[in-house]
Amino acid sequence: MGTANYKDQVKTSPPASPIARSVQQDVPSADVSAPTLAVAEAALESGADVEKGATTAAVQLSTLRRVVISISLSMSILLVGLDTSIVTTVIPKISHEFNALSSAAWIATAYMVTLTALQPLFGRLSDIFGRAPSLISSIVLFIAGSAAAGWAKSMGGLIFGRALQGVGGAGVETMVFTIISDITSEKERPVYLGAVSAVWLLASVAGPLLGGVFSDHVSWRWAFLINLPIGGALLILIILLLRLPQPTGSLVDKLKKVDVLGSLVLIGSIVMLLLALNWGGKNYAWSSPLIVCLLVFSCVLLGLFIVIEWKVAKQPAVPIELFRIRNVCLVVVGQLFMGAAMYAPIFFIPIWYASVKNASNITAGLHLIPVLTSCSLSAILTGFVVKKIGRYREFIVVGLAMLLVGTSLMVLMDENTSTGKEVAFMLLIGIGIGISIQLLMMVAQKASSPEDLAATTSLYIFMRVLGYSMGVAILQSVMQNSLEPRLDSLAGQYPDYSKTILDSANDQTKIYSPDLPDALRELLVHAFSQSLHKAFIATIPFAAVAFLLVLPLDFKATTPAAADTSSQVEKLDE
Repeated sequence: MGTANYKDQVKTSPPASPIARSVQQDVPSADVSAPTLAVAEAALESGADVEKGATTAAVQLSTLRRVVISISLSMSILLVGLDTSIVTTVIPKISHEFNALSSAAWIATAYMVTLTALQPLFGRLSDIFGRAPSLISSIVLFIAGSAAAGWAKSMGGLIFGRALQGVGGAGVETMVFTIISDITSEKERPVYLGAVSAVWLLASVAGPLLGGVFSDHVSWRWAFLINLPIGGALLILIILLLRLPQPTGSLVDKLKKVDVLGSLVLIGSIVMLLLALNWGGKNYAWSSPLIVCLLVFSCVLLGLFIVIEWKVAKQPAVPIELFRIRNVCLVVVGQLFMGAAMYAPIFFIPIWYASVKNASNITAGLHLIPVLTSCSLSAILTGFVVKKIGRYREFIVVGLAMLLVGTSLMVLMDENTSTGKEVAFMLLIGIGIGISIQLLMMVAQKASSPEDLAATTSLYIFMRVLGYSMGVAILQSVMQNSLEPRLDSLAGQYPDYSKTILDSANDQTKIYSPDLPDALRELLVHAFSQSLHKAFIATIPFAAVAFLLVLPLDFKATTPAAADTSSQVEKLDE
């Protein structure tokens, strides 16, 4: 669709969604709809001046309102991001209170399963029912899930609350990035997306630290209850300020458009995949019938989902046509690998400090500050620079190269690695992530048609979150497969301390029990260091594939300064 000229587009293009009205020229870099193309065509034929690189927003707001809305949206993504990682440091307290250590993994798994599986559905729901109703409903679900988790009286109630949080979180995450793209012009978008991405990265890194503070000094319940007052205030702001065009049609007609069958099949496939990856090598052997069946049926359902989206669904949650667009296909597939590579340091560095350097939960979390600050600052600064110069090919390529180099250098970490070296590695990784992640989303959005903006955005986020879930599960398995034989060997050599040795796999504080001999402690530290080394090595291929996939991108079609555009926009500030 994006490669046609103006006249062909005016004759053949279906009307775009009312949220996505902007203009496209011969290059597939700007969004397009038939009503505005006629205006642009008339301006060009009459010789009128058209500003370069200044595609206007689909929904035009005053600067003040846009900033306030963007801050509210950023705070919403902050809550969702925090709940992705905050449980890592509160799970021990929860397990102890409910006496349910065997079910503790579900606290994180339930959230990630629903957060991941429902991303594509919310993209399409926003096209059918409108952006604002979808966002508001998602925030309400997230708050309800937080309340259920925070006030849970049993592990089952807590897991249900976490699953409900994930449902709301999926909608919030998709809607925030989609609405930001709706209310900003092409030129402004890098700045706003950079700021929102910085908040998301900040939340992902700060979650374990904040969870440790709540767990040690207040109560683990506040890791969830903190969402209630903040989420409630954000909900009021968004209801009052976020006025966007709404799709027309009756409720019955809208419900008929929902891709229920495809969404249910995709959810089933993702649930089976994530359960297999989370259970394999820990609760069950990889060769066990349960894990094999989960993986096989996940693949079968994925194939069925593709057929449904291709041949059956009237308005598919994931339009298969998106994968025929080179830039969209490369970017979203790349996110599967980038998601694994970028979250590996966030997940494993605290474990490394706790096991190898005897750091507390809070101290181990503090060592993520280099990633936190470098990610956030580089994302924001890159947005301003791209807005100024109108180019971003270099940032994407250099960013992914820095991520690859940084993850490669992590294999050098051992018991003798200084804090300075570790900080340097984290800074390199953080800067690489920060300068590329929001620009890759822009590449995918700009290559797709305007009616597929939400679907493209949700697919991008879905693949990144799926990559994170799959990557961490795979890397954990690599670490465990290396660690368990080492611990079994040490338990055989030191039978008097076998229980402490084996318990250290799940509780690294056992390594530094005062009753352990120094010689045994050194061997335990070395065992953890070598096992983490294996996980660091396994991270490199993910980063390498992510880097290779950005090289064939058509950057000429995605340079802001490349398009001469003009459009009529919907003004909603009156």
